[in-house]
Amino acid sequence: MQTEAWKETISEQEAMECCSSLLERSSSHNIIEHHGLLEEKKGRQHIEDTATEDIASMETSDILFPSPIATSHSHMMEQSNVRRRQLSSFAHLIFGSRLLIGLVILFSAGTIYFASSVEAAGIDLGVTAQKAWDSVLNKADAQTKLTLKQAYEKVGNWKAQEQTWEQKIKTLHAANTAELERLRVEIRQTDDAKVAALAEKVKQTQARYEPLFALYSSVNRQLDAAKAIKNKEWSAAIRTQAETLKPVVKLAREDIRIKKKELAEARKRKSAEIKRLRAMLAGADSAKKQIQTAKKQATLAKERYSNALQQFKQNTKQGQTSRVLSSLNTLASAAEKWTGTKQNIHTLEQKVSTTYVRVRQEIAKRPK
Repeated sequence: MQTEAWKETISEQEAMECCSSLLERSSSHNIIEHHGLLEEKKGRQHIEDTATEDIASMETSDILFPSPIATSHSHMMEQSNVRRRQLSSFAHLIFGSRLLIGLVILFSAGTIYFASSVEAAGIDLGVTAQKAWDSVLNKADAQTKLTLKQAYEKVGNWKAQEQTWEQKIKTLHAANTAELERLRVEIRQTDDAKVAALAEKVKQTQARYEPLFALYSSVNRQLDAAKAIKNKEWSAAIRTQAETLKPVVKLAREDIRIKKKELAEARKRKSAEIKRLRAMLAGADSAKKQIQTAKKQATLAKERYSNALQQFKQNTKQGQTSRVLSSLNTLASAAEKWTGTKQNIHTLEQKVSTTYVRVRQEIAKRPK
């Protein structure tokens, strides 16, 4: 039993020595920080070779210091395999931990670089101008750097607002254009159903009275013929029939006249309503003209912004802080005016939209 305990103690000491050897040797190879991916592979191979050597030394130790108690050869091989697997897992654990640390370092470095490159996002700068701007910031003292950043962010904020207004303008203008087309069609079709119904009534009424009119015409022709042959009895009989039909025909003609008058009045109302609605629709023309003027102003403001941006880039290349700050303030003013013109265009588009809404309401409240 003492011999068995002594062997276990020796095995534990050897395992501890092996682990210490692995740690010392792996720490001497800084895989990621100094040698890159190629050294990473070499370090991993080194750790695995070291683990193999230590396992071999442990097996040699078992041969040099055999247990007094007889142990089967298969049992010894099984223990050797267990140790090999344990130490191999331990070696992979060490390598995996160091690899994870290396990846964290690389990620942190990338994050720092990315943060520095987007530190002043918002202005359309090229690579060269961005480097010049970063150089100006790095050379400036803390207070000046803060002032420069604030001016730069101010420009970026105005530019972002300009883009927002531009998107709103596009959306609203598209909606107004589509609504205008719909309104034009609906105005043109104003009271179409009513006029069509009245026209159909006139047509049906005329068709209904057509046999009466034909009979009345026939009786009158017969009366003329009787008069021509001077047949008094025939003439008297035909005249009586004609006089009987005359008031009925008169009522029929009056009925048709009324129907035609209703149709004419409906057409007249239709024309007047179309004219009125189109006049309301034309109420947006004033705002549309103002939009055209505002667009010209926006184009000029954009040109001023572009010129100011070029001046800012030139000043950053020269590296004079005072001129850079001055050009930033000029750029911010140009961006603000550009944004103002876009906001004005959007306001005018809203006026157009409001006009269309009123026309839509007028069409909706008309009786169908």
